[in-house]
Amino acid sequence: MKVAVVTMHVRQGKCEENVSYMKQMIQRAREAQADLIVFPQNAVSGYRLGDQWLDEDWCRYVDSFNDELVAESEDIAIVWGNIRYRNRRRFNAAFFAYQRQTHMRVKRNTPFTDDARYFEENPINSAIEYKDHVFALNFGREIQLTDININLDAAMFTLDQDVSLKGNVIYANAVGMQNSGKEVVVMQGGSGVRIAKKTIYQADWFQEEMHIVELSETKEALPSQPKLLDALLMGIRDFDSQVFGGRVPWIVGMSGGLDSSVTAALLCAALGKERVYGYNIATQHNSSTTISNAAKEAQALGIHYKEGNMKSLIQASAELLRQEYGYDVEEMPSLVMENLQARSRGYLLSGFAGILGGVVVNNGNKVETALGYCTLYGDSIGALSVIGDLTKVQLFDLSAALNDRFGKEVIPCNLLPRVHEQGIDWEMPPSAELKDAQLDPMKWFYHDYLIEHLGRDLTLRAFMESYADGSIWEQDIARWLSYYGLDDPKVFISDLEWLLTTMAKNSFKRLQLPPLLSVHAKTLANKKEAQMQTDSYVFEKLKQTILPM
Repeated sequence: MKVAVVTMHVRQGKCEENVSYMKQMIQRAREAQADLIVFPQNAVSGYRLGDQWLDEDWCRYVDSFNDELVAESEDIAIVWGNIRYRNRRRFNAAFFAYQRQTHMRVKRNTPFTDDARYFEENPINSAIEYKDHVFALNFGREIQLTDININLDAAMFTLDQDVSLKGNVIYANAVGMQNSGKEVVVMQGGSGVRIAKKTIYQADWFQEEMHIVELSETKEALPSQPKLLDALLMGIRDFDSQVFGGRVPWIVGMSGGLDSSVTAALLCAALGKERVYGYNIATQHNSSTTISNAAKEAQALGIHYKEGNMKSLIQASAELLRQEYGYDVEEMPSLVMENLQARSRGYLLSGFAGILGGVVVNNGNKVETALGYCTLYGDSIGALSVIGDLTKVQLFDLSAALNDRFGKEVIPCNLLPRVHEQGIDWEMPPSAELKDAQLDPMKWFYHDYLIEHLGRDLTLRAFMESYADGSIWEQDIARWLSYYGLDDPKVFISDLEWLLTTMAKNSFKRLQLPPLLSVHAKTLANKKEAQMQTDSYVFEKLKQTILPM
């Protein structure tokens, strides 16, 4: 049997465009004498449409394309994903059509999505007999007891995922960016076919393609893994194309630090140097090294670049506050002036965007976002946060990948730490440079670990209990506990309390941050959190166990 497997770039909400492409692929499959063609989950409309699914007229419109695809099945079997809308009931479904006869399987609602808000469930999955094979329709990585599983997916890229195929399966996944709310995800592709314990076809990651597979093939395909850099680049390109038409300039504030350096390089790699505009907006606290970093990176990338000093703007703002309102910011806590500087940068970057007809990119990383280490309407602005789901530690590896991709040093190496048995050596420790001798308050590698894992695959209780019973000293994180003096229970509790309190009280900032390019199933963008701080009973209970140690 010859099967056409389509790794489809599904355009979110563009039903006519998507179905037109599907019909082209069906014709190509006919010409190749394929017996069966398989498209991904929600191939007609896209998946992450949020409350658009509550619009009855929209649902009827999307459902109407099922009849068009059934009509194409006279001489070839077609499998696709779309919704079925009947009597105000919505089902996320997979369809099998041959000779205008259809079989439908309804998807189960899954965690980490809002499926249950929009779609009903129906677990029935009967067998499909077609050309001496018995098939079952599935979603994601489901496996049924049948000859061959046909699995449709809209699987996003996530770090540390298992991408291997299991069982006898024809697997079709989508590619491209889709978003709902503040979460921007990247469907990774990687469709494949596995028969008799051999993967006989593996699609390229993040690439649209149709491939004809003979199920009797015995040659095994070479396995591969999706890469973070490729996921980010596709996400940026697709977001830019679908939201802004692929035409607007992107403005990045280049401080010469790691976050802005990585962001500028990502934009350049994704969109091309002509559409990226870098601005270094210095204050008296910016070192010559960071200013030099920004200039050297801009030159290496070949992007538009300007640098200047906003001292006069800050002085004018301070003078206005003093003369018109009677506030002398020079006499106030340093945070007041720091925020004034950050908002001045945001003001100027927004001004540049208005002048150029472009948009500002957000430079914040995941640790800063989680802890609210940003200034609202200052460094928190932007149309998209491209590194907001990555910790500082993850940015170290990404920097190396970007330098490899460009074939030269675009991310300054003086920004990357040297990690050794005794700890970390920094040539340039991370800093916002908003006051003299400022350093970021994070305990890098340790806080990165907590932000990455707490609430995702590690509970606060499990973490604190591992400290209390001593098992934590057998884990990799132990070296950083010792390095930062957290082997002292009082220091450990004090630091953990600071982190949890800081995260809790800054939820109002996270609610106002830009859309986030996600690389985890659980992110700060899809987390639903109350702004009211809840009782910390777990922490307080285990605190009393740990402190006497």
